[in-house]
Amino acid sequence: MRIALMGLSWPPATQPREKVAMHSPADRHLPPPPMTTGDLTAEESDAPRGNLWLRRLLVLSDCVGITFAWLLTCLTIVSSESFFSRSKAGFLPVVLFVTLSTIAGAKLYRARVCSVRAVETATLIRACGVASGASWLIAGRVGAGGVKLPTAAISGTLTFLFVMAFRTLYRSALESARSEGRFTRPVLLVGTGDEAYELEKMMIDEPELGYRVVGVVGRAHEVHERHFNSPYLGPVADVVDIARSHGVTGVIIGSSSLGFRELNQAVRVLLDAGIHVQVSGGLLGFNASRLRSNPIGREAAFYLEQVQLTGWQSRVKRLLDLVLGVMALVLSAPIMAVFAIMIRRDGGRAIFRQQRIGHNGKPFDVFKLRTMVMNAEALLAQLEQQNERTGPLFKMKDDPRFTRIGKFLDATSLNELPQLINVLRGDMSLVGPRPALQREVDQFNDRLLLRHRVRPGMTGLWQVESRDNPSFADYERCDVFYVENWSVRLDLMIMAQTVIEVGKRAVGKSSSNNPEKTESRPVRALTLAGSEEPAPQ
Repeated sequence: MRIALMGLSWPPATQPREKVAMHSPADRHLPPPPMTTGDLTAEESDAPRGNLWLRRLLVLSDCVGITFAWLLTCLTIVSSESFFSRSKAGFLPVVLFVTLSTIAGAKLYRARVCSVRAVETATLIRACGVASGASWLIAGRVGAGGVKLPTAAISGTLTFLFVMAFRTLYRSALESARSEGRFTRPVLLVGTGDEAYELEKMMIDEPELGYRVVGVVGRAHEVHERHFNSPYLGPVADVVDIARSHGVTGVIIGSSSLGFRELNQAVRVLLDAGIHVQVSGGLLGFNASRLRSNPIGREAAFYLEQVQLTGWQSRVKRLLDLVLGVMALVLSAPIMAVFAIMIRRDGGRAIFRQQRIGHNGKPFDVFKLRTMVMNAEALLAQLEQQNERTGPLFKMKDDPRFTRIGKFLDATSLNELPQLINVLRGDMSLVGPRPALQREVDQFNDRLLLRHRVRPGMTGLWQVESRDNPSFADYERCDVFYVENWSVRLDLMIMAQTVIEVGKRAVGKSSSNNPEKTESRPVRALTLAGSEEPAPQ
């Protein structure tokens, strides 16, 4: 049975099992745990039918993306007559098998890999690269010698884009379903300390993670002291009985909420009962990629890699800002000119400046295309009661301050294009935390103020990971996570995901005006630098 360990140190395996104080399955004359033949079988053996259906749907969407990518590449680069010859047409099934096998080998059909989009994107890029290289190597052996290395490289890039686009649509539909309580996995939360409380809060704030906390197991008085939202079900000693009586096949343990021996005993008893165990290591906001297995003697331990906000990666980041910023500004200049003329026809100036707080807490003026009426800030006081967000950020559905063209610009994020000037000036970066207003910064806690250690960005982790989540706690988690785990690779992943997200929103905008699809949940427009807040325009 699988156990996810994040910073867990436990006794040697030679510890006598009879000394475990907790009840075990044998003590209760329960049937032995089911036999499994591997990780996939173990997970599927107790997974709901809906979850198995979802996994198969994801495989199907990947098949479609891979097929589209290779067809497009071969039909445009390799002549159609040559490609559709009998020998070369058989190359597609081979490519499909190789790519799907590589994706599966990278565990991209596992929730634990795909739960964070940045991790999913990075893993998928590697898998597509490996698959395209393997396809090129075997092309000659299956009679497809016309598929050269450049062709394989282009098809690998298109495979990533198509597969990621289909996965984005899949994720969007799944998140919508999970927000309505469907396709969620019931779990027990073991522990009643601060860590367990934060875990419960995160799972409630982010229903798209797919967890539904059935109840809390631990100390009764701590549940009432911390005001858990989930019901208290009993002490840790009865966790197996509680799990079985509630039909739960998985538990999440806040390790710091339990004593050393209590934690290890709970893990062993749960595994003996055939229950999936996931253990949080108490490291809030640290990327799992920074953890390195580094045992101390025979005990499990991890080394945490340092994050360097200066050095060669910082110089590469600035180089990317300049090169990509110039290219984007040249390409978008005609688009900005057209919309500037349209805005002027509605009355008022097209470009406005707004003071934000940037790197090291220094204020700077951000540039945007105007999307609201000229007295938008004065009207804010009348609308504050309709705020759909928690915390200092403001967002409301059908905000009356938006102009006719402003609604389109905000929905498509085109109003953020002038911020490319801020990127070239060094006020901002292409990727970073959303630039905040001074009135918002005044309400930030010390932990969230860490965001000022880096330049604010046109896009960021919050925009691609949690744009539809109204929780301010999730906003804080994303910003702090980015600062504490920043790397050039993470920036590239966020940029790739931003392109896909903007494309998805542009395609789906026509259906966003259907009230039947938007009443159930407040929808937040994807922003490249926080267009959701009111602005003096």
